[in-house]
Amino acid sequence: MSLELTGLAGGYGQAAVIRPTDLTVRAGEVTALVGRNGAGKTTLLRTVFGLADRHGGQVVLGGRTLPPGRPDLTARAGGTLMPEDRGVFPSLTVAENLRLARRRGFTPAVDPYAVLPLLTDRAGQLAGSLSGGQKQQLGIARAMLAGSALIAVDELTQGLQPSVVADVLEALGTIAASGVAVLLVDQHAGALLDRSHHAVAVEAGRVVLDAPTGPGLRDRLDAILAVR
Repeated sequence: MSLELTGLAGGYGQAAVIRPTDLTVRAGEVTALVGRNGAGKTTLLRTVFGLADRHGGQVVLGGRTLPPGRPDLTARAGGTLMPEDRGVFPSLTVAENLRLARRRGFTPAVDPYAVLPLLTDRAGQLAGSLSGGQKQQLGIARAMLAGSALIAVDELTQGLQPSVVADVLEALGTIAASGVAVLLVDQHAGALLDRSHHAVAVEAGRVVLDAPTGPGLRDRLDAILAVR
């Protein structure tokens, strides 16, 4: 299922942060959404998932038009947002987190234990004691077991070593190849581009670039992300 945004605008109360935006995140692909701090990336995600105020436009996931302010309906439609805290239950073990996330009668196309093998080694460990990268992998596995059609990860590289980022991106690429739409949000474009099919740049609440990844794109993004 793909995510389609048409004229989406949003913010907090009367404060407009996201200007009317069109964007498609395709099933089976990884889309990188990048922008500097304060560009509006997280607010865009929160507007899509019903956690910020929608001022206009439509959000369609898998052909289903989602109403504003209803994150529960977004989740039922198959959308999962992984916030910066990774959305795990810190007082539960890894195994308990995964057991709670599993949708009854559902078997994911990709085995999370196969693409994220540390979950097996850490099964009895409390999620709150995991490192940032381990929590992120647990959050991704929870989304897989819940049957998510769209997985959006906010600030993917934050606090992670490059080797961990590479492992997470490889796992997400495998998940996307199974037909899941993956949206990765970060202020650093470099690590994401090699593993993404499409790149979108946000500046001052507007999409200023939307293009397939390929030669020359990195230079264009670097110019947008440069500190002014």
